[in-house]
Amino acid sequence: MTLLAFGMPAAPEWIFIGILALVLLGPKKLPELARGIGKALGELQKAKEDFHREISGVPPLPKIEAPTGLQPTALEGSSANQSGVTSGTTVSPQEIPEKKTT
Repeated sequence: MTLLAFGMPAAPEWIFIGILALVLLGPKKLPELARGIGKALGELQKAKEDFHREISGVPPLPKIEAPTGLQPTALEGSSANQSGVTSGTTVSPQEIPEKKTT
């Protein structure tokens, strides 16, 4: 997107704009105007940095972990967890190894 209809002004156009501003505002008002524009740009830059710091400084969401200390289910207690150690997770029937009967 262009700022002006024909793009940004080149060096000759900036010189013409400067001379025009000097003639219209006078040599006493021009430094005050430039100082005001500089302060406004400085405040805008500070606000942009604060906004960026605020957005990027948000801590990430906490990780959700499985709760510990769950009671073993009937499937876990019978065949899936024969070692006697409870894992705290639920085992689906597809994950249970079949017992070999001999």
